[in-house]
Amino acid sequence: IQGVSKIFLDHEKIVVLEDDLVTSANFLNFMNEGLIRFNESPSVFSISGYSFNLNKNNQSEFYFLNRGWSWGWSTWKNRWERVDWNMSDYESFSVDRESKRLFAKGGSDLNQMLKKQMNGDLDSWAIRWFYAQFKEKGLTLYPKVSKIRNVGFGMNSTHTRGSSKRYIPIFEAQNNVHFEFPRIIQIDTEMQKSFQK
Repeated sequence: IQGVSKIFLDHEKIVVLEDDLVTSANFLNFMNEGLIRFNESPSVFSISGYSFNLNKNNQSEFYFLNRGWSWGWSTWKNRWERVDWNMSDYESFSVDRESKRLFAKGGSDLNQMLKKQMNGDLDSWAIRWFYAQFKEKGLTLYPKVSKIRNVGFGMNSTHTRGSSKRYIPIFEAQNNVHFEFPRIIQIDTEMQKSFQK
């Protein structure tokens, strides 16, 4: 949180990478074009370079989901500054079944991660970022074919211990440098169903 906030003292946009990520050759082209294209669209909370292997029959090159991802991503200062990192409304959220059900549409892991964060059993900026996006009804832009491969799995990893099988994506090979982004900013229901499965 401090690192990203520090960058935003001098810049309006950021691209974030960890040291265990391999990028496609066009990763930065994708991020930079997306940051320009959706700069004036406040409902777009972030852009993810990583993508699961979802609905292969979907013709769209990109899609929106209501959950962010933390492996190779970007955002804008004015989105970052909207986050309540203390999650001061968590107590009311924690007893609101409908809100928790809706939050879980972004992934069955989210409510448990958030609870662990609030209990002090987890130290994650990402779950707080995802929660803020949910509260703001924000969306994340994803590429259908991943532009990120995470090679940081293993017993000595900080967060990603165990098998990486479910996270190995089809990796970008085309390396296009111009992109046809969705014109309508809304959740792609086909991809959402595939993601939840």
